[in-house]
Amino acid sequence: MTNVTYQVAPNVWAILTYEESWKSYINNYVVQKGKSYLLIDTNLRKHRSYLQSALQQIGATPDKIEQVYCTHRHPDHIGNVELFPSRNNWIHLDDYFELDDFSQTLFGHTFTGRGGELSPLYFRHLPSHTAGSVAFLDPESRVCFIGDHLCFFGDPLGGGVGFEAERRESFLRFLKKWNSQEPEQVQSFASGLRAIIHWPIEVLATGHGPILKGEIIPFFERILQETAALTEPSN
Repeated sequence: MTNVTYQVAPNVWAILTYEESWKSYINNYVVQKGKSYLLIDTNLRKHRSYLQSALQQIGATPDKIEQVYCTHRHPDHIGNVELFPSRNNWIHLDDYFELDDFSQTLFGHTFTGRGGELSPLYFRHLPSHTAGSVAFLDPESRVCFIGDHLCFFGDPLGGGVGFEAERRESFLRFLKKWNSQEPEQVQSFASGLRAIIHWPIEVLATGHGPILKGEIIPFFERILQETAALTEPSN
């Protein structure tokens, strides 16, 4: 498997690195705003070389990256924040509290609450994967950066960016298995989707694996229908 970089929307790029030990892609994203850039998540430290190379090719040199937003605190999402000045780095307060003392020094900003604006992005708190997990929306490109709340960990990349019909169907099938093991987690996941279902999302930028494009809200609606059916008592 090889590392790849895709343009997923006007002024939005995905940097995907393949982690051999996990047999999975790790995704992070770059958004251009005028002459500057912002970064969503920063990958594992061991993939720093490709991250830096991809940023250079995009044109997002360190002096042009003005903000770094992390969807949650796990190492494959904050592993390279130290490349950037702490004043540029943001993480939700609930995840900040879970970091070790050194890692806390890498973040100059925290945010809290159920949702709001972190100009130029919007956020919603989705405390399912971690206490401080969030989704971000770029209203200009209509890309939703959902982190690991909904992702395709370990799945083949396929076309990388697209409708990915089979991937969607596979996820719906997975819900039943997940619910049999962790029903409370599934309901927390569904609650998170309800928090963002009114966003005008055209691209779902996941934390791992394929990136979905097109009919995102209908996909969310199908998921919520399935999760609701899983809680109905059987006759």
